[in-house]
Amino acid sequence: MKKYGVGLFLSLVVLLLLFIVNAQIYLNVMLLNTPIILLSLHVIVYKHLMPEKRYGAYFFFVLVVGASIFFSLPEFTHQQAQEEILDAYGQDLKLTEQDNLPLDREDSWNPFAPRWGYAFVGTVPSSQEHISFLFIPDTGRILEIAP
Repeated sequence: MKKYGVGLFLSLVVLLLLFIVNAQIYLNVMLLNTPIILLSLHVIVYKHLMPEKRYGAYFFFVLVVGASIFFSLPEFTHQQAQEEILDAYGQDLKLTEQDNLPLDREDSWNPFAPRWGYAFVGTVPSSQEHISFLFIPDTGRILEIAP
């Protein structure tokens, strides 16, 4: 187990940071399947490449992990989604958060596309009318949905 210690520690630190960023900034819509698989492989790659001083191959693998994390980031954060909705529907709209809603992505081949969208309920103060929104985090599309 000692041979795997450093690689395991590095992978766990990066994984923990990803979970924190996903929960705090993206409200758990970030798809982490590919980065988690690569971080799991990192433990083995580190164990085999670093003792042999194959720094170039290790650096390439780290770049691949970094690229998978970069491509997994949704285009819009939760805060940006709120701002986009307020810009589109007026600043007098009062938004309250809802749970994320699943997106129908069965036909998508993209392993980095989010499978969840940000859901909001907006209230127009003048009429007390409620409007429900679904914000697609990778395209920025705003959909009005049934409350």
